[in-house]
Amino acid sequence: MIDVLIVGGTWAPHGEPVTDTFARTLDHSRFAPRMVPYPADYGREVSYAQSSAAGKAALLEAIAESPNRVVVAGYSQGAAIAGDVAAEIGRGLWPELEVAACALIADPLRPAGACVGPDPGGYGIAGQRWIADIPTFWSATPGDPITALPAGNALRLVADLSRFYCLSDPEATLRWGQDMADTVLHRRMQRWWAPKNWSAWSGALAYARGYLTDGRHTTDYVRHGHAARLAETINREVA
Repeated sequence: MIDVLIVGGTWAPHGEPVTDTFARTLDHSRFAPRMVPYPADYGREVSYAQSSAAGKAALLEAIAESPNRVVVAGYSQGAAIAGDVAAEIGRGLWPELEVAACALIADPLRPAGACVGPDPGGYGIAGQRWIADIPTFWSATPGDPITALPAGNALRLVADLSRFYCLSDPEATLRWGQDMADTVLHRRMQRWWAPKNWSAWSGALAYARGYLTDGRHTTDYVRHGHAARLAETINREVA
C-alpha cells in the first residue's frame, strides 16, 4: 500500500470537491489517501506564510511517520506546500525522507509547460518551482490565475505582497507592512511590468473574474475532469 498525503487548499484543510475527486479516483487497492490537517488560512487568523509553514511542518511529520511508501499531493495553497516539500526532498534537504511521486493541483508555483493534459499556458502566480528527482505531475485549468497566469499579468502583485497579509491584531498588521516594504526594497517582486509583457496587462480583470466567479480555480477541476485525470496518472505511473 502507498500512502497519499493530501494537503488541502485555502480554508479547506479537510477537503472539498477538488481534493475529494482526486482521492476518490485513486486506485484504492494500491493507494490510501488521507488529508494532512493544517491551518489552510489566508489572513483570517494567520497569514498565508504562517499557514504554509505550519502545513510544511505537518506534511514533513506525516511523511516521517508513514510506515509505507508515500505520494505527496496538494491543491492550491496545499499544492505550494506539497511541491516545496517534494523539491526540498529532491534536493536532499531531508535525507531521511523518501517520496515516490508528487501530484499538484492548481499549484501557485507551477512551471510553464508542466501539466497533465493540454497546457493552459502561463505559470504559477507566485513564480515557478521545478522539482528534481521526484516524478511530479501537475494539473492546471485554462484561466486559473493561481496556476496558469500570463507572465505580464498584474495579479502577480497580489502574490508578491500578500504573503503576510493578516489583520487579526496590530502585530500581524505591522508584520504585513514590514514584509511588503522588505519585498519592494530588496526587489523580490516578479517583473510582470516589464515592457515585453505589456500585451498581457489587459487580462487582469478577466483572470480575477475567473478566480472569483467563473470557477476556473474550483469547479472546473471537477467539471472538466482535471482532478480525476491527475489521479488516473498517479494510478498509471506510480508502481
